[in-house]
Amino acid sequence: MTSLRALLEEGLRPGVYRWPDAPGADDVRRDALAEGFGFVLLDTGEIHDKAGFLDLCATAFDLPRWFGRNWDALADSLSDRSTGAPEVVLWTGLRHLLEHDHDTVDVALQIFAEDTTNSGQLRVLVAETETSDLLSSLPVL
Repeated sequence: MTSLRALLEEGLRPGVYRWPDAPGADDVRRDALAEGFGFVLLDTGEIHDKAGFLDLCATAFDLPRWFGRNWDALADSLSDRSTGAPEVVLWTGLRHLLEHDHDTVDVALQIFAEDTTNSGQLRVLVAETETSDLLSSLPVL
């Protein structure tokens, strides 16, 4: 298992990555904060659909109260946050959401990838050991 601290010290570029051997959220949080990154946990282990995912994002990313709970609003809100410190996003429970709502995972991954390209702020780490077609194109840490 590669430590997050080592990855960040080596200059982990903004992007969306699959991290099959991810440690627990507390360890990832500790390493991210030690390297000067913010930390966001997206645990979709109990989320079944787009509405639940967007509610989770509103809370996890501390989005403004006016957040519109749609894909455009998520993309805009993430972009608005891009002036802050770089962040590590640990996405756990993705398999559960993928089994219930494949399209939500697909669109969310696209939005995160677009934001990492545009803002250079996010390093989204998908803690997933199984590779689905949707995740197969993600680089692996």
